[in-house]
Amino acid sequence: PPSRPSDPISVMLVGLALCLSSAFVLEAVAREGTCVAPGTCSPPDSKFSRVIRGPAPGQQWNINGGFCGSWSMQQCALAHGAYISQDLVRKANRDGPGPKTMHGDTTLGYEVMPINVAYTAAKLKLAYDEWDYMQPTPQAPAYKAWLKSHLIRGEPIVFFPMCKGDGHDCYRSSPEDEGACPNGGTCDHVEPMFGIFSNHSFSGASGSQVYPEDVILHASDQDYMPYYRPMRTLEDSVDMEGNCKIAQPGFGRNEMYPCVDKSVTYGLALTGLQTNLTEKDETWTLPKVSISIGITEEPNVRLFQKPVKVYANVSVDVEGLEDGQKCVLFRYNSTDNFPTSPPFDAGAESATEFTADLSGASMEIVGSLGSVSNQSLGHPAWIYPDPIPFLSNTAVYYRAVC
Repeated sequence: PPSRPSDPISVMLVGLALCLSSAFVLEAVAREGTCVAPGTCSPPDSKFSRVIRGPAPGQQWNINGGFCGSWSMQQCALAHGAYISQDLVRKANRDGPGPKTMHGDTTLGYEVMPINVAYTAAKLKLAYDEWDYMQPTPQAPAYKAWLKSHLIRGEPIVFFPMCKGDGHDCYRSSPEDEGACPNGGTCDHVEPMFGIFSNHSFSGASGSQVYPEDVILHASDQDYMPYYRPMRTLEDSVDMEGNCKIAQPGFGRNEMYPCVDKSVTYGLALTGLQTNLTEKDETWTLPKVSISIGITEEPNVRLFQKPVKVYANVSVDVEGLEDGQKCVLFRYNSTDNFPTSPPFDAGAESATEFTADLSGASMEIVGSLGSVSNQSLGHPAWIYPDPIPFLSNTAVYYRAVC
């Protein structure tokens, strides 16, 4: 977004140091940095909670307006079994809709903004639900209910907040110009949202109802801390003198406590990988796949940094399968090679067979909270540490077929 640093020299100084780590959980990530006030980096003591496996705090690329949209899309895609380099996320929208007032070009792609976020996801073969930013205003109450409805289903959100002290212009050249934010809304940044905490059950009629004490989990894109935010404080007007009055202004501080525009706002829930099945294919089961990776900062190949080897720890949710059901995990080494319809072995780099053992003999119970708290909604999963790495500047997709 327009408020992010774009000067090549200063950006290079910011981006030279890479923080590469082994596989981690959120608690380990939290030890790598300091929580930026007024943000909260400890989970609330809630009765019900879900943190989506895959996304984690980390550092975006800070060049060419900032890769916050690309990084957020990358993190959210992990929840559905795909890793996509920030470079490739941006390149996916090279031919996307305008106006193209943000940083980028038709060769390297454009910043991921409200005007092109759905197009970008579609080109990456990701399934999604985009928030309807054309509905009546103020949108904040309905928007928060929409957020919660997806988070309780394990579907992370790419969301577009404002940041204290930033311009809120969304690349507008005049007040009448929509820039990169349709219908008159605005944003300064893009972040992933991937957790929900509540004292009310996620089941039944109360599941997606928003309560005052509900808390969401998001990342800032600019540090390694998880941020837990009460939903009642999430919105503000563009003057930022309401819920975000206490936020610290300035780059490296305001991303940790942002607010969405209470009038018109934006978001994209990633619901899975694109899948097109015909009636004859409906006997197949495609269980949910997620991956976690061992890096918190992708080497910036646009600054000529060398890509690194990345290992995926793959989790396949076998809840709902029959005990002893035969399955195959396919890996595809590019977006082009990933098939959205059968045959699913077409284009696959590898195929790993496994059996759903619901007795738990060969299963690991994966909590949706990792080790953030002991309130995990555990489910049986087949865990596969893929021994074959991929390079950080590429794209890899995993699909399980049973």
